[in-house]
Amino acid sequence: MGNVLDKAIPEDASQLNLMPTQTGCANCTDKVRLDSFKQLKPGDHICQGGRSFLQYLGRNQKYLYTHHSIVKNVVCVNGNDHNAIITLIHYYTTPYDANLKIRETSETRDLRLDELYIVRYRYTRFEPNQVLERAQKALEHDPKYYLPFLNCEHFCTWCITGEEFSCPVERAKEIMKNIVDSMLGAGSKISKLIIQFVGITADDIANVVENLGRIRQAATTIPAVALIMYLIRNIVKHAIFHTKFKKGKICKRCYNIEVRSSWYSFIVFCIPTIASILTGLLISGSGLLAGILVPLSILSLVIVWGSNKVYKTSRSPFRGDKTRVHDMWDLQEGDVIQYRYRNLMHEAVVSSVDYRIGCKLGKVHVIHYGTQSLVSEREIMEQELELNLNETEIFKLDYSRYTVYPPEEVVRRARQRVGERKFGIWTNRSCHFCHWAKVNEIFDTVSTLDHGKYPSFDLADLPHKISADQLDTRPYSAQLIDKTWIKIKSEVSGGDPIQFRYHGHWHNGVCTEVVSTESARDLTIKVVHYSYQGPFEVPEVKEEIFSFDLSIENVYIYNYHPAHRYSRTKIIDRARKKIGEKKYSILYRHSSNLVEEITLKDKEQVINSPSDLAEGDIVSFSYWGIRHLAILVSIVNIPSDTKCCITVIHYAARSLLAKRTVVEESISIDLAGNNLRKVSFQEYFTYPGKSVVDRARKRLGEQKFHPISNNSNHLVHWAKVNTQSKDIYWTLKGTELSHRLDTADENQNQTSIQQNVQTVTVNNIAGKRMRQMYREPVRSWEEFIPGHIVEFKYYWIWHQGILTDVNPRLEQIKVVHYGAKHLFATRTILEDETKVNIKKEKFYIYHPDPKYSFTPVEVIINAKSRLGEQKWGPGNRSYDFCRACVFKE
Repeated sequence: MGNVLDKAIPEDASQLNLMPTQTGCANCTDKVRLDSFKQLKPGDHICQGGRSFLQYLGRNQKYLYTHHSIVKNVVCVNGNDHNAIITLIHYYTTPYDANLKIRETSETRDLRLDELYIVRYRYTRFEPNQVLERAQKALEHDPKYYLPFLNCEHFCTWCITGEEFSCPVERAKEIMKNIVDSMLGAGSKISKLIIQFVGITADDIANVVENLGRIRQAATTIPAVALIMYLIRNIVKHAIFHTKFKKGKICKRCYNIEVRSSWYSFIVFCIPTIASILTGLLISGSGLLAGILVPLSILSLVIVWGSNKVYKTSRSPFRGDKTRVHDMWDLQEGDVIQYRYRNLMHEAVVSSVDYRIGCKLGKVHVIHYGTQSLVSEREIMEQELELNLNETEIFKLDYSRYTVYPPEEVVRRARQRVGERKFGIWTNRSCHFCHWAKVNEIFDTVSTLDHGKYPSFDLADLPHKISADQLDTRPYSAQLIDKTWIKIKSEVSGGDPIQFRYHGHWHNGVCTEVVSTESARDLTIKVVHYSYQGPFEVPEVKEEIFSFDLSIENVYIYNYHPAHRYSRTKIIDRARKKIGEKKYSILYRHSSNLVEEITLKDKEQVINSPSDLAEGDIVSFSYWGIRHLAILVSIVNIPSDTKCCITVIHYAARSLLAKRTVVEESISIDLAGNNLRKVSFQEYFTYPGKSVVDRARKRLGEQKFHPISNNSNHLVHWAKVNTQSKDIYWTLKGTELSHRLDTADENQNQTSIQQNVQTVTVNNIAGKRMRQMYREPVRSWEEFIPGHIVEFKYYWIWHQGILTDVNPRLEQIKVVHYGAKHLFATRTILEDETKVNIKKEKFYIYHPDPKYSFTPVEVIINAKSRLGEQKWGPGNRSYDFCRACVFKE
């Protein structure tokens, strides 16, 4: 079927000026973890784990699906490039509307929490400004979301390449195809045999024997038909890909890969299918026939699935075209060529070219993974090749779609690995070596959006609304990006966490200095690690010198995300401060734990002095043997002692099984035992310290503890984090964004400035979403909002009404609702004054979408105008009455 977006958007809106031969390929992509927001630019395609079911397990984010967006604008805030306000065009929902629509949103993002990836394309059919124009046109025409054919990834790939493509959807199709392929072969026969044998009785055995001929006939006919159907399917698939290639919707390499993979699968499918046909012809016993066909069916599925897997894994990392060399003058130093080596296609780096008389004869020197003989070990070597282009096929790989090193640097890098003997058929063949020597695609951290320390900023450019995710369930992003093995000495430097063999097993340490050596393959470094010489010696942190021969030894580097790790200078300083430490434990403090403690920033900071804390900080300590959070009110150090006395507000209990209550109490803490820690809330917009304490004191005496939904973690988050939809300009005071606001055009009056600033909002949607509104629990009197829907227990069931008045002093609220004087009385709309114990009773408040609702004053007038009404029934119960008062028609 054609592109859904091309059909949904008029031709003049979706078709931009393109050359007929210009190619866009959604298959040629790489996902690269974002290190800095300065790497983003308008028109980029980014993705991240979907917010639903997002978890943090084993120091990694785990998610069921990915969400894709097109970047429109980026503004770094908080003085670093790990926090930003980014404007996106994507399929999204709002707090008041759960329908997925293409929307433009501006959101605060923090790379410590948001694991973002840039999707890099080898063939982009459209320029960045065209990508944004296409995204804007899609936004205007609002095409309907449909998961299999038009999801967020389809939208982004269409904006960039003109072709809708989604990896998860394609993978699901491939899995289903493999299952169907198998079932059409031996699997279909087994299902037929099972159907015939299910429910068989002793009286039917004679009929089964008589029908044996028909079973054998089915066992041979069905796979033959399946084979023909598979052949027709491959022919059609080949034609589809050929059409896409001609229209520029897929590159030549991907076209060849897809076609070859398809026919390769067909050939593999033929093997078990033909075996099934021969089995049906040769085996006469039905029981034996079934016994053979069952494992044959399973084998068919495994072979088809496994062959595709092997084919994809064995492919070269190079994604581009290749051209045959017809003239020696086409070969240059630093080129990557492909030729037959020991009867296999092989890749090598050209280190020099010796041109002879004529254009067909010559001599080249190449660097590659070669062997001296068929039985010798593979080794990176530099060899001479005599070429006669009339007789020998030589192909040159086209790296025009890549960012590459200069030719002389390619040769220098290749020569540095000469002598290496670490050949791996899956990960370190000659093609991997050539790709490493040629390609230089490390992200440039200088952004086109960065115009200096304090760039000019027009308030008119401020996004209409900035959404800041303030939920307490936000998981951290993965700290480790990847683990790579060191090819040459220059790839490691001081401050790198490394892994190497130590006393026969893998061991971790921190490199503090690289000692100069002549050879690029001889690595000598100073390492801080847990050192020991014998099994009975207590491991001690030492700085020692290690030497490695990179030709045969593997040394790995752990690449941690910059948002999670300290600077190299600080890592080296922290590592050397650990020298002499003897706290080794095989269970919880071994070499890898030491490296992580030195390298990674912890969310919790160990407190060694009362001066490290202030009023309103969130502290963590052991309470009933469990790590526990609380709001700090004050801290007093006990003279001549390592202990201190802290006053905190938290959910407390006199015993483990007693009823938990929010209290303010003093607790003695031993600082020497690292029992007190400060929890960081840098990724949130927070209240000032005094306000945090004041908010916490409003909940003193509360007894609504729940181990999952309302524990101490929720209490401190509620007190600390600014989750209200309000002006956040003052919480950004001192940041890059607030400076831009402060230095805006002085000709703009204060009213204009305030109107623009007030459009910056914080959203916290932790409650239940409903149509055009969401629900949140009420935890303080300020959260009772007159003119909103309130939910409470009424005759032991949950009930809704319009809140008309709040009196915290008398602890009373007034509600207009469908009530009754007793359980069996007629339901009537009346205004009740209710005594409220907010410390023990649960209440919920509904926040309506202002775009579709009346003002609170109008809502109260609407509710009171219906006092005395007695039309309660289906379609007009309390919830229906409340919606009618709140929302406009």
